[in-house]
Amino acid sequence: MFTADDLFEPGDPWSTSAVRTLRSNLVEDLRRGPVEGTDDLEAAIALVELLQGEFIAYGTGGGEELGDREAIQAVRCLRVILARLNVPWSPRWHSFTNFRTYWLAHEGYGSWAARREMVAEEYGTVLQRLYALQDDSGLGGLVEQALDALPDAAAIRDHLRRLSASIDTDPRLAVSVAKDLLESTAKLVLRERGVDYTTRDGIPALVARAQEALNLSAAGVDTASDEAHALRTILGSLTRLTQGVTELRNQVGVGHGRESVPPWVRPRHARLAAGAATTWCNLLLETLADPDAPWRASTHSETGTTPPE
Repeated sequence: MFTADDLFEPGDPWSTSAVRTLRSNLVEDLRRGPVEGTDDLEAAIALVELLQGEFIAYGTGGGEELGDREAIQAVRCLRVILARLNVPWSPRWHSFTNFRTYWLAHEGYGSWAARREMVAEEYGTVLQRLYALQDDSGLGGLVEQALDALPDAAAIRDHLRRLSASIDTDPRLAVSVAKDLLESTAKLVLRERGVDYTTRDGIPALVARAQEALNLSAAGVDTASDEAHALRTILGSLTRLTQGVTELRNQVGVGHGRESVPPWVRPRHARLAAGAATTWCNLLLETLADPDAPWRASTHSETGTTPPE
């Protein structure tokens, strides 16, 4: 897990100095775009925790580790990452010098408590928002093992971040993102299975072909047993869920140049669409990743090879 300590250069175990050096190159890389092996959400939390502590230290007697230029760099980086996460934030100061000017103009002179309150107000709300996103990461749906099935899961992670960030603030956008998550997952599954598709293929066709590619088609389940009948029912229901998400997006989503805004859409509707989409995507990607999934046996049967033990 990425933490505020990771923003500093590794310390010399033999040194007696407590002074640490900010990894300015890393901070700049994070500002330019997601860094491989580092999650944007964790990086944003680390930056908020660092800056909150630094500004409190500066405003209450000193002890901060950053210089003015480093503080500016960290604030700039945080603003960009928060924008990528769809978390709005407009800082009222960008450096220690700016902070001093701010507190002098807002009754902070001579009061450490007032300055602590200013910093808490500046960073506390955004930190709580990030913690909420972290708690909702994946919406309780996609597990890390499922994402590991893909050589590049960046598109899926991006959709999940947008879902988490928009459900409560922009439910119509969240419904649209849920549909995009379905489409991206279906295309990625088809790509991994070597199944062709075109830009003209709609969601129903992509969903059906992706499920068929993984032996998850309801029509392909032999209902000779009660267990198989139940599985077929569930798979059919999942397919209908994806159709429902697509239809809801067509009715209330942010696309299509609408002439009016549907007034009834609430976060609960967005959460329903997001839950349906992530449930379907999780099943597809976990099945793709499962080394013992039935689709692997059928593939080896077709090629005449023996599946690994």
